Amino acid sequence: MVCPFCEQRMTREESPLQPATPEPPGVLGTRNGVENYSRPTRLIIILLTFFIVLLLSVAVFLKLYNLQYYWYQPWVNFYSLTVGIFILSRFFLSAFYMAPPDVGYEPTVAVIVACRNEEGSIEKTIGRIYAEGYPHSKLEVVAVNDGSTDNTLAEMMRSQARHPALIVVDFETNLGKRHGMAVGARLARSEVLVYVDSDSFLFPGAIHKVVQGLADPTVAAVAGHTDVENVDVNVLTKMQDVRYFVSYRVMKAAESLFGAVSCCPGCFSAYRKSCVLHVLDAWLHQKFLGRYATFGDDRALTNMLLKNYRILYDDEALATTIVPEHWGKYIKQQCRWKRSWVREMFLAGRFLWRKHPVAAISWYAMTVLPMIAPLIMFNALIVIPLTLHIVPAFYIGGVLVVTLLWSLYYLEKTGRPHWWTGFVFVITYVLFFSWQGYYAFATMRKTSWGTR
Repeated sequence: MVCPFCEQRMTREESPLQPATPEPPGVLGTRNGVENYSRPTRLIIILLTFFIVLLLSVAVFLKLYNLQYYWYQPWVNFYSLTVGIFILSRFFLSAFYMAPPDVGYEPTVAVIVACRNEEGSIEKTIGRIYAEGYPHSKLEVVAVNDGSTDNTLAEMMRSQARHPALIVVDFETNLGKRHGMAVGARLARSEVLVYVDSDSFLFPGAIHKVVQGLADPTVAAVAGHTDVENVDVNVLTKMQDVRYFVSYRVMKAAESLFGAVSCCPGCFSAYRKSCVLHVLDAWLHQKFLGRYATFGDDRALTNMLLKNYRILYDDEALATTIVPEHWGKYIKQQCRWKRSWVREMFLAGRFLWRKHPVAAISWYAMTVLPMIAPLIMFNALIVIPLTLHIVPAFYIGGVLVVTLLWSLYYLEKTGRPHWWTGFVFVITYVLFFSWQGYYAFATMRKTSWGTR
């Protein structure tokens, strides 16, 4: 037999079986993911709806009122109006979103987990895949150990003792997540590939639901919905929970209307295997500025498929993921994500104009506006107050209104009390993270992962 990945002759070696041990905590008896949400009382929903409509009215009024002073600062005001229209359009479009219907589609599925140094979570991740409920006769699971220096491989073997059908691939040296995802795709015999991060956990019924969109032959991939697993740790994790929910349920939902989801996250997404194999070599050996791409694997794969196929989002296919609990690790993660976003912005810009006009215009706006944002904010919050001695009340008011809008939207949809941490995200974004785009440009040739 020849290895489908390295194309070298394979040899057979016997190894003693480990005794099966009970599943780790958090695997058995998992509730349906919908139970993670709680609707406020009817009175509160009515009040929130009224308040959200009021906020929308205020936001529109501020934009229209700003037209009176348009020519005093035409570029700043044009940017402000464009951002306001873009954000409000996301909420408007997402209101028409509907998840792909359950048509009873049940293909063979290979769930692939590629990881490095994840001894604390990999056992639970694999256990939740097998406990998720998809028929085991149609399920493959491939776990790839990418040169871990901790006990990740041992934890995988413990999982294999419980689930003998589990395929474990061990890279003796670190090759990168993209190689782990690729070997899983080549080993799999199934029709659909589901990629799950090693610190992400599926809810019951997640696989069955996420593959429903692939019943349409024009669809190459479907992004599932992911919430934060460790949400209760501190303000940072709560803030990320608000950000995750809005980015999925508003931004991806709006994109999904036109089959143009810009990124299928590695946390939990499904791909048609034939489509992935068609671009696998190009994706695996992707170069940018003369160097191999070693991060942004999910966005790169999405873009290569989006060129010729539709990409959807399913908010009923639920999972959770562990997010950074310390600001240092979070900053490095965001910088890595920003670099991949900048790289793929150049590549996707070549073909997005061929998509639906609304999707195309929205995408180009979403790529240009964040790069201009720091300059506009610096002008509004620093230059104007110092030179004209004017408090930027309209600018600050507009930002606060939009932040309150999306925070209350999160509260109405989830019932979670930490909606206020949306303001933490906006404050940190304005003061720090908005500037990362320029740093990403300056360090595009860096290939380090950053958080390992």
